[in-house]
Amino acid sequence: MNERKMIVISVEGLATSALGCYGSSWNETPAADLISSRGVVWDRVIAGHDDGLKVLAEWLKPPTQHDPEHWITRWNELGPVELITDDPRLSNQSLDEDFDQAWLVELDEVSSDAQPCDEIEETHLARLFAALLARIEEPDSAAVWWLHTQSLVRCWDAPRWLVPLDADELYSEEPSDEVELLPESGESIGDDELEMPPWVFSNVLPPQLEITSHSHPDLAVSWMRTYGCQVRLLDRMMSLLIEYVSDFDPVIVLVGTSGFSLGQNGWLGYRTGPLRSCHHRVPMVVSEFGPVRHPALTEAASFPEILAKIKDAPDHLIHPATWAATAAEFEPRVVTHSDKGSNAITTPRWYCVQSPGEEHLYLKPDDVDDHNDISRLRHDVVEHLASPLEP
Repeated sequence: MNERKMIVISVEGLATSALGCYGSSWNETPAADLISSRGVVWDRVIAGHDDGLKVLAEWLKPPTQHDPEHWITRWNELGPVELITDDPRLSNQSLDEDFDQAWLVELDEVSSDAQPCDEIEETHLARLFAALLARIEEPDSAAVWWLHTQSLVRCWDAPRWLVPLDADELYSEEPSDEVELLPESGESIGDDELEMPPWVFSNVLPPQLEITSHSHPDLAVSWMRTYGCQVRLLDRMMSLLIEYVSDFDPVIVLVGTSGFSLGQNGWLGYRTGPLRSCHHRVPMVVSEFGPVRHPALTEAASFPEILAKIKDAPDHLIHPATWAATAAEFEPRVVTHSDKGSNAITTPRWYCVQSPGEEHLYLKPDDVDDHNDISRLRHDVVEHLASPLEP
């Protein structure tokens, strides 16, 4: 039985594509990479809804009467379980009632003309993590601290200097002295062409926009860097946390309650555009009991069971037989719902999106970002996966 304490960091709108431990080539996350290097990483965690709040609600269901297997009940044997969050919706929907204590660090209203912070200490995430560290310092120490943030879908106030602008990262070689290969930000490329976007945007409000044939080719990349800047801030806070708690060495868990669209479905933003994997494939990393990468399809709804295992059976977090098992083509399957009237079915080999009047099919896990729709070629698979469009 594990008697170490645990810190859970859950993040709404955390895209796997922005994390180094999930193969990101354009964003650096050394703290997340560190805990994954010695822990357990689930490669294909699929949420049952594209709304992160609904996914979180499944994890925070209170234990029923005489439910000794509930993860909160199990951890209460070691002490209190506390919640620190910036999401008032948890209190409004009574999702925090089962915690021994809950603390709300309010996220200030963000205006459209707000500017990023100059220093990390001024950011909202810094204040949120400071509240977590303050609770860890208290003498009536808890067994579990759960920090949940919605800042990735609400407020991108990270200092933009977190995204390097040095020559090595900007250009592979110096531009010619005679020909200006890349115009300055804001300059027109040509009379009939588009304005080049900045290296990173200064917008604090996250985008909600469609990428069209009229959009600049670098638009999505600039927004990816801007999103990556906020993820780098989160990673800096995790690095500080790891150093701060090194004396008692708790288990640290990083998990996303939902993803974020960075152009994979033709849109930029949280829950924008048609339902695709970027909305509901989420990261899940545990800092210990590895190093193991679990490649199998995993339903996010199993997260409470994993939290209970960390307490009672950490050596069996990923059983060798489960890790090495060969998955069937159509089983297991995870069904994801969306309030927009669409649903998606994910199996070890297929990803099928069903909307009123249309269906799309993608080969998994090879087609990571759902680029190649093969529904017209494999209509037999679409029919096999067909299910009612019910919320």
